[in-house]
Amino acid sequence: MLIVDLIIFIVVLSSVVIVHELGHFFFAKKTGVRVEEFGIGFPPKLWKKVKNGTEYFIGAIPFGGLNKIYGMDEINNEKDKDPHSYEGRGPVAKSLICLGGVFMNLVFAVLLFYILIVSSSFQMSQNMVLSQYHFPFGEQKDYPLIVEVYENTPASSAGIQPRDIILTVNGKDAANSDILDTETGNNLGKEVSLIVLGKQTKETKELKVTLSEDKEKPLGIAYSETAFISYNTLSEKVFSGFLHSWNILDYSFSVFGSLIGYSFENRTAKPLAYSMTGPVGIYAITKIISQDGWFQTVNLIAILSLALAFSNLIPLPALDGAKFLFIVLSVINKKVFSKKLEIAVEQAGMFLLIFLAVFVIFKDFVQFKEIIF
Repeated sequence: MLIVDLIIFIVVLSSVVIVHELGHFFFAKKTGVRVEEFGIGFPPKLWKKVKNGTEYFIGAIPFGGLNKIYGMDEINNEKDKDPHSYEGRGPVAKSLICLGGVFMNLVFAVLLFYILIVSSSFQMSQNMVLSQYHFPFGEQKDYPLIVEVYENTPASSAGIQPRDIILTVNGKDAANSDILDTETGNNLGKEVSLIVLGKQTKETKELKVTLSEDKEKPLGIAYSETAFISYNTLSEKVFSGFLHSWNILDYSFSVFGSLIGYSFENRTAKPLAYSMTGPVGIYAITKIISQDGWFQTVNLIAILSLALAFSNLIPLPALDGAKFLFIVLSVINKKVFSKKLEIAVEQAGMFLLIFLAVFVIFKDFVQFKEIIF
């Protein structure tokens, strides 16, 4: 299974990175800027071919891709004078090249969401961290999602599994978060009827479960919530890929804002630190998600594509947001915000990014060690 998990992880991570680099590549070509290299993976090079001044290659290290635009990240007076160099173009063309990766990741996410939404009859699900959160678009219903099934309990005897979803209790829609607690609390020691959606089988089943007398755990489960988002109207269906992308972004920003608020309130950065993840964390998440099949794996790719797009808008050195900011500032005052200053800031910032990357990798190994190993 390790080999399979690694292959799936490589496909998931590389797809969003390669699409991002394709965005830079596409807009560089469209604006007449030469691309020196475009590769899938990283050197050493297993295969290469030069066409129209660009060397295309496949690298032996299969994580992501590489895109080298002529005169973009170096100080070279000869290249800067070349009309086909990055510096030979105006601020609009430079902006298109810098933000091309962000744009392509957004388009990729929207297209994937369209495929998923259409194939699932215009209904998507999302596990919820924030209670009482409501997505801006679509019809939302929140159902109990089984997180844990305790041993020797009515739920374990009935065959209920973690990640199953309870749809009805005694014929009542369980979309109301109080229904499950109310019905089980009112029927201690009695039999209740449940309709459960199996997370593994994707099929619904009706179960007759005799509850225990335990007021705290009459069913013997711990649960959170999962939201079902339906796009029902014609306009919602037509724009469902865009609407779902907006829903996921809005939810992600809401979760992040909640973590910031919690951190300030409790004077701890631990929640924020644990919310950050890198390649090791993505591997662990991919390993779990891929168990639910291709649908959830593609959904993960779409979410990661959105995440890569918006994280690159942050104006940190070496990210697209910082490059775009320097383009704007150089229009205001090119002497002060020169290319030399930009590269110096990026080089200094790289130490911060390397430190952050090492921290996140170490944190991910500690946080996800049971899943990884």
